Amino acid sequence: MSDRKESPHAFDGLIWAHGVAALVMVGYVLLLGLTVALKFHWPDLMSDSAWLTWGRLRYAHTQGVFFGWLGNAFLTFLYYATPRLAGRPPTGVGLGWILFVVWNLLLVIPGWLLVQLGISQPLEWGEFPIAIDVVVIVAMVLAAIQFVLPFLHRRIADLYVSGWYIIGGLVFTLLAYPIGNFVPEFVPGARGATYSGLWIHDAVGLFVTPLALAIAYLVIPATTGKPIFSHFLSMVGFWMLFMVYPLNGTHHYVFSSIPMEAQVGAIVASVYLGANVILVVGNLLVSLRGCSRTVVSSVPLRFVWLGVISYLLVSLQGAMQALMPVNRFVHFTDWVIGHAHLAMIGFASFTAIGGLLHVWERIPSFRYQASLANAAFWVLVSGLGLMTLDLTIAGLVQGQLWESSAPFMDSVTASGPYWFIRSLSGMVLIAGFALVALSMVIGPRGEPSEVVTRDSEDSEEEEFHALAWLRGAYVITAGAGVGMFAVSFVVLGVLPNVVLKEEIQRTKPEHLPDLTASERRGREIYAREGCVNCHSQLIRFTVADVDRFGPPSEAWEEDNAVPQMWGTRRVGPDLARESGRRTPDWQLAHLWNPRFVVPQSMMPGYPWLFDGSIENPNQDAVDLVAYLESLGRNARLAGRVGPRPLSGMDPEEEKAMGMFCDCAIPRELGPAPLFTVSHLSASERERFARKGREVYLEHCGGCHGSQGRGDGPAATALLPPPRNLTSAHFSTASLSDSLWRGRPGSSMPGWHKLPSVELQALIIYVQSLEVAGDASPELKGEDLERAKSLYLRHCQQCHGARGEGPAGFATNLAPAPTRFQWIRPNRESAETTIANGVPGSAMPAWNEKLDASERSLLARYLRAFFQPGRSSGR
Repeated sequence: MSDRKESPHAFDGLIWAHGVAALVMVGYVLLLGLTVALKFHWPDLMSDSAWLTWGRLRYAHTQGVFFGWLGNAFLTFLYYATPRLAGRPPTGVGLGWILFVVWNLLLVIPGWLLVQLGISQPLEWGEFPIAIDVVVIVAMVLAAIQFVLPFLHRRIADLYVSGWYIIGGLVFTLLAYPIGNFVPEFVPGARGATYSGLWIHDAVGLFVTPLALAIAYLVIPATTGKPIFSHFLSMVGFWMLFMVYPLNGTHHYVFSSIPMEAQVGAIVASVYLGANVILVVGNLLVSLRGCSRTVVSSVPLRFVWLGVISYLLVSLQGAMQALMPVNRFVHFTDWVIGHAHLAMIGFASFTAIGGLLHVWERIPSFRYQASLANAAFWVLVSGLGLMTLDLTIAGLVQGQLWESSAPFMDSVTASGPYWFIRSLSGMVLIAGFALVALSMVIGPRGEPSEVVTRDSEDSEEEEFHALAWLRGAYVITAGAGVGMFAVSFVVLGVLPNVVLKEEIQRTKPEHLPDLTASERRGREIYAREGCVNCHSQLIRFTVADVDRFGPPSEAWEEDNAVPQMWGTRRVGPDLARESGRRTPDWQLAHLWNPRFVVPQSMMPGYPWLFDGSIENPNQDAVDLVAYLESLGRNARLAGRVGPRPLSGMDPEEEKAMGMFCDCAIPRELGPAPLFTVSHLSASERERFARKGREVYLEHCGGCHGSQGRGDGPAATALLPPPRNLTSAHFSTASLSDSLWRGRPGSSMPGWHKLPSVELQALIIYVQSLEVAGDASPELKGEDLERAKSLYLRHCQQCHGARGEGPAGFATNLAPAPTRFQWIRPNRESAETTIANGVPGSAMPAWNEKLDASERSLLARYLRAFFQPGRSSGR
């Protein structure tokens, strides 16, 4: 290492510029994160502007963490570290300012503007659009020229391990970035996922991790005055990282249609990586033996120390959650979000802060306030601990509910308190970062100091002489590292693509429709608004997924989808089988204000997809709904929604491979059970009615209105309109059937996932809503014959001769004509319906064909069909 005691004066301006840029940008990133978190409690917060919606802000948040905060923080440290590690300064000051402008003014800020304006790509850790991806490549090339070239003037065997991590991080990121950000834009579906999965992990493993470890390996000996415990172990850990980490990416898609061999390989690599991290962290922590007072007294070192501990925890957690039994339970939950925050805050950010403070206290012209930095440490530790623990518990709660038969929205409701705590912890983190920024702008000027002591250099030289064979081994391992990167590209990208292509050709049904122009535009809108951040489009080969969402997603279904939008999180339900589940008008009402149709939803509304009101969707809304209706459509058309054929494999072998037979999972609901309530006493009915009102307001009020009059906030957008529940008496059989199956052809979904006791309570409450109309005198004589004649001539074809419900051609009508043996409308309601018809159904208006007296006779006649004791329509 160099004996120079301070940063070359010419580069102090660049150190300051990147450091300040990092602090300013992390402030914006934190505000984005807090806003996103608050929208979980107040989804309508700042919801009038498209550029402030949840999905777009989340895109900006993740890319801001990566490029704006960590990218600038790492570049700051590289300007300080390179001359001390390479023995010569970075390539040039002029090049440095070009890199600063490209990184911040052509990459980060335009990237933020574009994604918030709706120009993005829906790839995890690759949300910036392709135009910005090109700038990223240019910036990475400039960074490699600026910082890698100085190291090439030293003998390879004489490089300190921090130098190796700097070279590896910049070079391998330059290789990995195009694979993860360009290839998925041209390779569709499951085949594209094999490449985007690589970058999801390589973004952290090949950029963040190496540069953070470069800081740790420099700050620890520089502060303690003692060498790293073992340079040999350092280099083993370095090459294990670059040889194993790229092989991990596919563990984000365990239980998917990606070939099982690739999934298992990624799981094995994840376990090996966990073992390697134990080696690296052990080497770093042993290097601190006998230095506890230094760790306590030096705030920068303490930040790095906690970053190293977090690196161990997050890596062991990652290795564990890659294992199939754990992955089956926690994937898509907030456990993964807690894992990501522990990595990017606990490991990366704490280490980066330690590096920044280490630089600031050693450059004479910079100010540094140790007491504020110390306060920042404890505030950040509190915020990080609270957030990580909170999200981990939330993930376990969500996983447990998803494994059960509870409705999906139960997991959203149960997550509410945890999301509130997450927001509080975010505020604590903002306060901590603010203290870090203050500690770097006020206080006394820094004092120059050595980077490492002479003893540490002598120790390294002695170890090199003792292990002279390592000199040649470095060249071999360097080649092996590049080779393993290429192997990861082939093993997890190219080969699975070959297998998938053959499988798709073998299994894809013929003559299926492609997306229409409207559906393609809708797909672009879905990606633009960040819907993929909350809704997966991947039903995994697990019992819980298939039982809840339908048949598992097959590779051929997304073969024309570029880029793939499998997603990595489920705040809302999976949408891979959305086709046919909801009517277009329900979808439009849901887009205008989700709480109109799902009162407990925390999804934001999208008012910019409408021209001023819920009744006036614009073309973007129509296109988006068309795309939602296309999801899973081809599987239905091809008849692929039933159980898969038996594989012929031994069940135990299937289980060992993560497979399962879904032949026992029902695909049809079957006939509705009769939720009898007649046996309940008066006091029990009253208690059930109170519970029923709670259930009603939670699930039904958005459409039917708080009083059941069919005037809920979504009602004006729905066809047919929600039924006025006060204008008829509904038999138990009628309500049991509607609650179990929904009303096909209308916006009324089935509620069979609700517990039976809640369905019983709901039935009792709905029956209590009836408002009696004028009593209808019994029809007799001529009036009876006339009414019967009118009914048989105009009504029986749809409603049945005795009001028993549809028969013949009418069985194909949706929504089905009313069964008057099950439902008795009051006289006023019946007359109004006969006169005006039911918009959105096959029921026409009869006001021009029947006079008022005839309509009155019909209304009285059909009311007489009611048979409350019947549980069947026949």
